[in-house]
Order: sequence, then C-alpha cells, then structure tokens
Amino acid sequence: MFRRAQARHEIRYEPDEKCPPLLAISSALQIFIPNTISLVMLAALVVRASGESEAYLSWVTFTVLAVTGAGMILQTLQLGHLGSGRLIVSNFNVPFLAVSALALSVGGPGLLASLIVVSTLVQTVLTLRLASLRRIFTQTVSGVVVMLVAVSALPFIISRAVIPPEGESTVLFLAPGMAALVAGVLISLQDAPFWRVWILPVTVAVGMIVAVPLGLYDADVIVNTPWLLLPDFGWPGLDLTFSADFWALLPVFVFVNLTSFMKAVGDLSVIYRASYRNQSAVDFRSVQGGLNVFGVGTLFSGLLGTLPVAAPWAATVVYIGFTGVAAKSVGIYLGVLTILVASFSKLLAILVAIPSPVVSAVYVIIFGMLFVEGAKTVFTGQFDQKKATITGVSIVLGLSAGTFSGFFEGITIHLVGNTIVIGGMAAIAMTLFTEISGFRASKLRIDLAESSLPDVDDFLCQFADKHSWPDEGKNRLRLVGEEVMLSLFDEEDDGPADRKRRLVATIRPESGSAELEIVVASDDAIQGNIENRMAYLGPDQALEDEQQLSVRILSHYASSVHHRKYYGIDIISCRVEK
Repeated sequence: MFRRAQARHEIRYEPDEKCPPLLAISSALQIFIPNTISLVMLAALVVRASGESEAYLSWVTFTVLAVTGAGMILQTLQLGHLGSGRLIVSNFNVPFLAVSALALSVGGPGLLASLIVVSTLVQTVLTLRLASLRRIFTQTVSGVVVMLVAVSALPFIISRAVIPPEGESTVLFLAPGMAALVAGVLISLQDAPFWRVWILPVTVAVGMIVAVPLGLYDADVIVNTPWLLLPDFGWPGLDLTFSADFWALLPVFVFVNLTSFMKAVGDLSVIYRASYRNQSAVDFRSVQGGLNVFGVGTLFSGLLGTLPVAAPWAATVVYIGFTGVAAKSVGIYLGVLTILVASFSKLLAILVAIPSPVVSAVYVIIFGMLFVEGAKTVFTGQFDQKKATITGVSIVLGLSAGTFSGFFEGITIHLVGNTIVIGGMAAIAMTLFTEISGFRASKLRIDLAESSLPDVDDFLCQFADKHSWPDEGKNRLRLVGEEVMLSLFDEEDDGPADRKRRLVATIRPESGSAELEIVVASDDAIQGNIENRMAYLGPDQALEDEQQLSVRILSHYASSVHHRKYYGIDIISCRVEK
C-alpha cells in the first residue's frame, strides 16, 4: 500500500526556490570544473582518434562549449514547450563517441554534420510521440540505460586519457589520481553533510597537492596560452552529396540516435525525481521540454559541423546530492560560465592542465554514484521477476558488447561494440516482448463526464466477470475506477461549459491482478496529480473535501497508482489485486 512520501533533507533548494546568488555561483563552480574538463577531453579524444587537424579541434572545442552552455541555460527556462525548468547538467552525447570518430575519419566534418542533422529527425518524432511510447521507455529501461552509461563511459575515458608519458614511472603518474580518489571516497563514507558539499573541490585539491611537486601539472602551457582566442577553423558546412559513405553510416547514426533519445528520457526522469525533497511523480511535460532542448542542441551541433553535445547527463543527480542545491539559477550560472570559457582560452588551459588521473578520480566517484541512481530507478516500487530479468540480461549483454564486436567487420563493429546500444536495445526488446505477449487489453472510449460513470462501471464489471474475479475483487476494481474518474473531475480547471474531453479506458489482466489505464486528452486543463496527492496524504490527515476522500479510497483499494502528465494528455494507471 501507499506510504507518506519521505523528505530528502539533503535538498536545500528545489528548482523553483530562490537560492542566494553566492551559494548558486559556488554550486555552479563545483559542477563547472569537472563538467568542462570532461566535455573538452571527450571532444579532443574523438577528434584526435579520427585524425582531424588541430584547427578543427580548436573549432570543436569552441563550439561544443558554446552549444552546451546555451543548452543548459535553455533547460532552466520553460519557453512554451522548450526547456525542463530545472537544473540540467549537459555534456557530450555519450552514445555518439565511437560513431562520430568513424564519420570524421571516413568523410570529415561535412559528412558528420549531415549525418547528425538527418538522424536528429528521429529525436523529433520520438519526442512528439513520447506519451505513445510510455510502455516501451519504462522506468526499468531508463534505469538500465543510466547504469550502462555509468559502466561504459568511465572505462572509455580512462583507457584513452590516462596514458603515462613514455619513460615516466606509471606509479608516480597515477599517484595524484589515487590520492584524489582516496580523499573523495573517505569523504563519501562519512556521514558529514558539510564535507559532502565540498567533495569534488577537495578531491581535485588533494590530487593537485600531489601532482604539483611531482611536476605533473604543466604550468608552461597556461603561461603560453593567450587570454582570448577564437578558433581559426571556419564553418565546415554540410555534405549534401549523399555519397555511399553517407548511406552506409546513416542506419548506424539513426540507431545510435534512438539510443541517445532513450538515454535522455532516463536522465531527465532521474533528475526530476532527485530535484525535490519529497518524492513526487515525474511531470513528463518537463521531460518533453528537456528533450526539445536536447533535440535543438543536437541539431545545432550538426549545423555547426561540430560534435553532438548539449545532452542531459544523469550525473546531475550526483552533483545535486553533493551540493544540496537543485535551484534553476545554478543552471543559468553554469551555462554562462561554460559559454565564457569558450573564448577565455587561458582559463580553459588551467582546467585542461589538471592531470587526467585526477579528473578520472573525480569521475570514478560521480559515475559510481550514478550507477546507484540508475539501480534505484529500476527497483523503486514493486520488485518482480520481469524487471529483474530485463535488468540483469541487459546489463550483462551491454558489458559483453566489446566481445560481440569481434565477430563482425566493417561499420557494424561500431554498433555492435557499443555498450549502451546493445544493452539498451536488449532492454527495449524484452520490454516489447512482455507487452506483446501479455496484450489482452479491453478498451472503452467515452467522454470525460459524470454521465459516463455507469459506462465505466459496466466496463469493469464485464472484465471481472469474464476473468472470474471474486465479488470482493470485483467491488474493489469498481471502486478504483469510480474514484479515479471522480478525482479527474475534481482536478479539472474551470473551462467552457460545453467543453468535451475524450477518455480511453484500458484494462488488461496480470498475474493475480489487473492494470487499469485511463488516458484523457486534457489540453493541460487537469491541474493536479493524483499520485502526488496520495504520496502527501498522511494516515492522520483530516478529510477536508470529497477529493481527499477519493484519494484515500484509491490508496486503500489500489496496490499502485501512477499519474503521468504530458503536454495535452494525462495518463492514470492503477493496479488492483484480484
């Protein structure tokens, strides 16, 4: 049954709360340092792996910082359907790491640009149809992808960035990173909120204290770098010849774009839940707004001929957990700092000069906590064998992607060898199978009106009789259906008297239970969220009105209730035991 939502006391400022500017700036700086370093590092790794020129690398460094910074600012704003209205830390679009290097090596920046622009159409279509895909991009799939990102991104960074210079002691080279990691882990293990807030700066500081005496911090690069520097490389343009290379790589990019979309849905959902003191239902209008910014950022990356960035990172959850600040103002400061550093080359050099073992130590902590957040997303709520199978098999297949790639040749290697693609597609395939194999749903299409209550009751009675439900279970199902309808009436705003809303009720049998789903074309007229009202309803709270009574009855007779809000659509799903 339902319990009162527990408060997350570590959240000091929620997204819409006014955070003191000094605290917001200090929180932004703590995120800015590791996020900027990883963004620049990943971009450099991809460009150098492809064999492109230093001039192009200069262009990429400038543009990825500018696009990512603008994307983080847009995420905090809700301009119509654009923006999530929350602090969203953005970075490199991780699933594109290998295929971007491949496209650059085969056809240069022009080919990469055209592939990104065309494949971004997939993101646009999927975002518009997000409500229809709710049974595919489930909480389990989202959590699995977050875990796969955590276990795949860090090995990629370490294997390509933590390389000791020739002739230098490996132990001495790794010493700053080990010291930083030990310091960060020791702080994490302490139950001391004050120190947890400063875990990232302390981790970097300890690493630098060890690195400087060993001569591993190259200060000469900083001295020789000018204060301001704009890239010499011009806009590469789009390759519109649609050559054989384009058509060969397009399916790979479309597939990877599907994976990155799935990752973004999971990331934005996880961030939403972590941004509030009290656990609340995800408002998928916020997720859709975040996906729109993500799509715009990817499109602009393609048009600029740079790498795909401005992707939401679930690591935002870890940063919020460390600082305790989820205020939108942090995202604005973070975005401004990221845009400014694109031109201030000396400041960028100071960050990039931090030894890679120290940066890797920071990300061991961040991605370790990120894996835990993904697991919490998967196993929140009722545990069942289906969820366990999807999670376990997907993770194992994803981690085995490198082995599978050895059985293939050519372009396919870059697709089959991608941990996130293989694991994510496995999770989607198993989810689709469970949906298709268990699809025995009955549907009812009516108007959302009090006059429709008898139709809903007859619909549920017919289902119960068909599946031989006992009288107790049948009455429980009827009560749940009635109270959901009454709750929807209470949540509606005051609109035109002749306004009609269509409702689709679907019920499907489960093992010893039934899932009732009601979809309403709401035009955002349904203001509240039934799931949140149930979470905040304490056992001793007085019944102030009929709406409270409906929520109380639902919490008693339904084993679970979820209310998902999309732009123009509300979806309420209830599980009722037989």
